Amino acid sequence: MTTWVPYPNRSESVVLRQERVPRLSLKLPPEGPHGIIQCRPVHRFNCTQNSTSEKMPEKVETAFPEYIRVGLEEVAHEQGFTDGRYRFVTESGSNMGDGFVGQLIKVFIREADRELLVLCKLLPENEMRKQQGMAMFEREGEAYVKIVPLLMEFQREKHLEPDQPQFDNVPRCYYAKTTMEAMESVIIMEDLRDSAYRMWDKANPVNFEHAKLLVTTLGRLHALSFAMKEQQPERFAVCHKMVDTMTMVTEAEAKSFSKMMASMCRRAVDTLEPHDTFRREKMEAYMDCCWQELVTCVDGKAAEPYAVIGHGDCWSNNMMFRYAEDGKTPIHIKLIDWQLSRYASPVLDLVYFIFNCTDEELRSHGYQRLLSIYYNSLGEHLHRLGGDVERQFPRSALRDQLKRFGRYGLMMSLLVLPIICTPNDELPDTDSAMEDMMKEMTEGTGVGEMVYGTTEKAAARYRLRMTGAIRDAIRFGYI
Repeated sequence: MTTWVPYPNRSESVVLRQERVPRLSLKLPPEGPHGIIQCRPVHRFNCTQNSTSEKMPEKVETAFPEYIRVGLEEVAHEQGFTDGRYRFVTESGSNMGDGFVGQLIKVFIREADRELLVLCKLLPENEMRKQQGMAMFEREGEAYVKIVPLLMEFQREKHLEPDQPQFDNVPRCYYAKTTMEAMESVIIMEDLRDSAYRMWDKANPVNFEHAKLLVTTLGRLHALSFAMKEQQPERFAVCHKMVDTMTMVTEAEAKSFSKMMASMCRRAVDTLEPHDTFRREKMEAYMDCCWQELVTCVDGKAAEPYAVIGHGDCWSNNMMFRYAEDGKTPIHIKLIDWQLSRYASPVLDLVYFIFNCTDEELRSHGYQRLLSIYYNSLGEHLHRLGGDVERQFPRSALRDQLKRFGRYGLMMSLLVLPIICTPNDELPDTDSAMEDMMKEMTEGTGVGEMVYGTTEKAAARYRLRMTGAIRDAIRFGYI
């Protein structure tokens, strides 16, 4: 899932590719290449690699629109398939509630007895959601095939021993192209489910083992930025341009989002008991400035000299786990959906995840432990990369960053917890809900808020998670 924020209009075409590797998924209308059979109607799908085991849809040979076909053919060529002898066979890739910015289609590239499975990630069909998703697709493509590979190439240059921990927690991406004027975008990547990865159920807070694996991974990711920005500042300079989209909105958009955030803050305040005046007053102080607080927190320049490339949308639906033989112990993790990746404070990924994916009980005994695990992971990997954590990011700096930007976790809870706490079968229709919300925001006829969790069970779940997040934000001194 990616929480949508506006992005400046741009008129250009961006084509990005990565190294040869197999995998991808996407969507399609009826016209196409290679004399391939027209496909059956395709359902709308959201844009996260799903973990739920279900009856798989029938595979069909498929005709693709030109921009998708071109990408698939390039992948097929680079992966050694014979021109004119392979075919594309499709299968839907995701389910309701997995994501909010696009669709996934599984594509099998087949030639004789050889097969390559990929996921094609496509824009939604709805025009309004398509407009909102264009820039985020461009950002994700840039992250997958430009920014993250830059960091990983720096890591490879260090010639670390094979048994040494490394950051290798991103799915393979074969191809990405975004054309703003044509409103077309496609990202072709590996299907992690084919390698036994699966998602955690978003409805449940993660346990300590899953949280430990995630913060350990974030430590290694962030260490790459600390090392490279000091040792190769010229190459790293491109990362400074990955500013958060929230810092680039128009005045009218900012006004609309401020109104929406105020409404969601009011809903959060209402989860507190009427007699809890201390916490209610703490929250009400942010009522009219939640949006501005978010914008302040994501400013990379304000976080210097400690800003890093972060994932940006670090919650349970944007990560997939591989498990030990017991099926319960997570042993590896992949971070997916890099549409909000950005250059900002390293603590943003941490507090976003911890406040939205763990519960108050885990934080009561595990919050400081998770911070220590993160910091030790960052320090150890930075040392392997030739850096020095005590000099480049001392513990005092981590504490200061948390003090300055820790409230970001709670501010994002206002947006994310309503979605997390709503079962997939109770989620509003994304197309119609987004259209209504944007109409209200642009015409000034309402608060521009999407309605989630209207059932008693969902409301109770939201109340429990939200009050816990508020109490902990205050207890940690973030608000």
